[in-house]
Amino acid sequence: MNRVLVAVVALTLGCTAWFAIETASLSPGDNLALVDASATAKVSAEVSDAVKAVFSYDYANLPRTERAASEVLTGEAVRQYQAQFAAARTRATTEKLIRTTTVRAVGVRSLHGDEASLLLFLDQQTVAQGGGAPSSSVAQLAVTAKRVDGHWKLASLTAL
Repeated sequence: MNRVLVAVVALTLGCTAWFAIETASLSPGDNLALVDASATAKVSAEVSDAVKAVFSYDYANLPRTERAASEVLTGEAVRQYQAQFAAARTRATTEKLIRTTTVRAVGVRSLHGDEASLLLFLDQQTVAQGGGAPSSSVAQLAVTAKRVDGHWKLASLTAL
């Protein structure tokens, strides 16, 4: 009887320890995206606005898009954007294009201090001034954002 009692106590202690370890691994830790709705909403809104600003353009006012990019991009995203926007600029000017980007959904995968990882689903509509039907496309974008001077900036962009 004593051996059975000792075995039950040992098994109970073992299970308690195992459950505690598993529970700790499931806790959000320092990922504020899981526990801070206000911080998550702020990064979602600022990153969404930034993505709309840099991925929308009007052939008649391309400097506006470039100014927006200079305000909301940092780090590697600056180089990535400059490489992509050079081709878009040429095409927009030649074909007289206006592109509107809308963020349909955004998810904050992680939020740790001044860095966040997000996934955005975009709708893009492009209209040529010469006429014709607008073309529509969808895109998925993984973004790393960094908080700089109290504002979220796009630090890296990966099309999915």
